[in-house]
Amino acid sequence: MTDHQITLLAAALSAGAPMLAVVVGILVNNSQIGSIREDIREIRRDLKDLVAKVGAMDVELGKLMDKVK
Repeated sequence: MTDHQITLLAAALSAGAPMLAVVVGILVNNSQIGSIREDIREIRRDLKDLVAKVGAMDVELGKLMDKVK
């Protein structure tokens, strides 16, 4: 391998390694964002369930208040 080829290989590696690190970082961040989105969806489902339960309690409390009157 000539000095010129070694220089070209070194240049390719010095440019390629950071680009590879950036691509890997993007992929990792994308998977983390997907996980965060799923967590948010789960929280929203839990909140909807909680609101429905509070609504049912409100209806039952209204019935009890009507009986008391």
